[in-house]
Amino acid sequence: MFKKAAMISVLAISASPVFAEDSAEEKQFSIGIASFATVIRTDTGFGTGSDDFSGFALLGTGAVNDNVGFRLTYASQSHDTDSNLDLNAIEGSLIAGTGLATTGFKAYGSLGFFNETLEYSGFSQEFDFSGLMFGGGIGYNWNPVSLEFWVNFRDSSDYEDFVGGGYDVTATSGGLALSARF
Repeated sequence: MFKKAAMISVLAISASPVFAEDSAEEKQFSIGIASFATVIRTDTGFGTGSDDFSGFALLGTGAVNDNVGFRLTYASQSHDTDSNLDLNAIEGSLIAGTGLATTGFKAYGSLGFFNETLEYSGFSQEFDFSGLMFGGGIGYNWNPVSLEFWVNFRDSSDYEDFVGGGYDVTATSGGLALSARF
């Protein structure tokens, strides 16, 4: 029994530099594409209305180190029930967590801003919404690619001004992204 435990310990210790070297390699940049969605819910007091948008996003992420990074996202979305209603968004975030630059699991919180434009095909009038947002995400980094899911909770004051009448509005955005790391 003692010999088996000693043999396993020796193998584990001798293999650890190989694993440590692989996970220590940092790749600080990634560029990717995501399935992206924005959900705006309005509580009218008589019920809840929802505007759901979905589409794609392009994103770029830079990691200062394994714990701090930044992200810029551009998203183009259509309303789920009215394809003439489009929502284009730009999000910028400071992200802080673990595993942002190395191979393996990553998790982070984020703080940033958003700016988006709502437009209806055939009409020249556009509506702009902007504000702060906070959120978080999880994912996994392999050597050449990264897969991650994130959610952001947005400041809803511009949406509340848009619908008027003192309604409560909540807004969230998020995505599932596949990115190339370099």
